[in-house]
Amino acid sequence: MGEAPVAVVTGAAGGIGRAVVRNLLDRGHRVLAVDRDPVGLEAVREHQVETLVLDLATPSSAGAIVQRALAWAGRIDTLALVAGVAQLGRTETVTVAQWDEVMEVNLRAPFLLAQAAMPELVRSRGSIVAVASVAGLQGWAYGAAYAASKAGLVGVMRSLAQEYGGLGVRVNVVAPGGVETDMASDRRLTDDLDPTVRKRSTGLEGRRARPAEVADVICYLASPEAGFVNGAVVPVDGGAFA
Repeated sequence: MGEAPVAVVTGAAGGIGRAVVRNLLDRGHRVLAVDRDPVGLEAVREHQVETLVLDLATPSSAGAIVQRALAWAGRIDTLALVAGVAQLGRTETVTVAQWDEVMEVNLRAPFLLAQAAMPELVRSRGSIVAVASVAGLQGWAYGAAYAASKAGLVGVMRSLAQEYGGLGVRVNVVAPGGVETDMASDRRLTDDLDPTVRKRSTGLEGRRARPAEVADVICYLASPEAGFVNGAVVPVDGGAFA
């Protein structure tokens, strides 16, 4: 048997991130689980999981993650870029600080980590799967900063797919609609906002995705079964935008 593949999962303490860690472990990976929430990371700590508490808004975190992965496991085969922060509110209320936080975590951090890990991914002929959002494909009322960050993430990842696909690195994007996570619950509409926005976050069955349903798509795209899938953007929205 060969050496177990190594995945780095950001946002590992959140609902989707925890599901991704579990799915990858079931597939035989070793996992470096990264989040800024130390308590949440304890929930995923087990054999074959290394945890790292870091704030991705800090630019130096990208290099620190790669260094830890190599010191712990000696290789990187997959990046699952799940971490993200939400923004929901009227455009005129968005502050510069809020805009900057959303861009730092949702756009700059994934780019910097992909950049730092790329030599190892070229070596392993590995893969990146980034979690964007249907907001980045369609726009999202009351979430202009969030939508902009996710649209930018799609552009970055598809550019990396074009640049590194010839070297054997696959880069794909999952774009969920509404998901039953803590982040989703933190984005509740206030009474004065248009309630039709809520309907856009549910699929045709009238519900949001379960984290495991999103994780299944992420882990499929990271797997050898998706070996000829590169530069794809896969909505996981239950047909909300069909």
